[in-house]
Amino acid sequence: MKLHRNIALGIVAGLESSLFEKRPAAEVIKKLLKSNRGWGSRDRRIIAQVFYDVIRQKRLFQALAGTENSNNDLWSLLACWTVLNNFKLPDWEEFKAVNTDSIKSKVSVLIQQRKYKYSIPDWLDKMGMAAFGEVAWEKEIASLNTPAAMIVRVNTLKTSVEKLKDTLKKKYRIITHNIPDYPNALIFEKKQSLQDIKEYREGFFEVQDANSQKVAPWLKAQSGKYYIDACAGAGGKSLHLANLTADNAQILALDIYPAKLDELRKRCYRNGIQSVQTASVENETVLNGIKKMADGILIDAPCSGLGVLKRNPDAKWNITPERLEEILEVQKNILQTYAPMVKKGGTLVYATCSILPLENQLQVSHFLGSELGDLFELEKEHTYFSHETGFDGFYCARMIRKM
Repeated sequence: MKLHRNIALGIVAGLESSLFEKRPAAEVIKKLLKSNRGWGSRDRRIIAQVFYDVIRQKRLFQALAGTENSNNDLWSLLACWTVLNNFKLPDWEEFKAVNTDSIKSKVSVLIQQRKYKYSIPDWLDKMGMAAFGEVAWEKEIASLNTPAAMIVRVNTLKTSVEKLKDTLKKKYRIITHNIPDYPNALIFEKKQSLQDIKEYREGFFEVQDANSQKVAPWLKAQSGKYYIDACAGAGGKSLHLANLTADNAQILALDIYPAKLDELRKRCYRNGIQSVQTASVENETVLNGIKKMADGILIDAPCSGLGVLKRNPDAKWNITPERLEEILEVQKNILQTYAPMVKKGGTLVYATCSILPLENQLQVSHFLGSELGDLFELEKEHTYFSHETGFDGFYCARMIRKM
């Protein structure tokens, strides 16, 4: 691959937005590619790959370039990627100080240390070691440090898994595979844009990680009953609940961000789903007017996002111990806010896209030890580890209201 200057400038601009301005990497790359229509499909793939690779390996590249303490030379990070992938470094002013031989000789030494091999902050490495032990933590962070595969959930209200699989192959020459124990999932052999696929635009399937597809079934939702998706976001799990109940339940999707609920309403229309209603709770007084006595509530809680580093590697650099403490308080408050809305005999599911016990088992234990939590009993909990499944890391707990 020859590194063209316009591509390099695009990558560096994206890295600046994500690493310096702390904007979510997924939003940055989407905006970057959308604003440069002149880039071809090959250029777009290269830009996205290098952008995410540099973010994923930032600490290693900084150490190789000798910029770990300055943290402001993005061109040196791009140079490290280029050299380590055995491409010729262009003769540009930005690369004049790059020592190619030094990069190649130092890398084998640095990757003997886990913090460089998987590019993780010291505090996160210590926390992972304390929580899981060296062997399990090494396996987990290694898995989380690899790119996510493209996985979709089939909208069973419109088609079947096998029909969609056949359509994608015959109509678009796209090869997908079933995933054992994930009944509505298909994994793509290659990542690609979905915008030109009519079935995607018409809601026959949604992009959703395989382990994310494990969450909604924990509610054991049934047709004709009332459920609340308390932290719905753009509503991937609300849509899944509608599928699981044949679009014949009452599903209320709540979130503090109206824009995300706007996106959910668009997705409901595209998916042909009518059972999902939305309500913005950016003003907490709105909760007073919401129908309580839910048969089940799903709390897919805000979290560190450390279980989804495959697709959001920037979370490694945006989360801090101080920020994690703030998140833990938010999780506690959300449990206390929504648990009273579950009726006697109803189900409360608490889930996160994190693997950390602080956000998961210990958070549930803290809730059950509270006055409100005394009304519930823990039925089951499980962590879906990336190194065991190959997919994102998630945690789920199901609690039943006993009185």
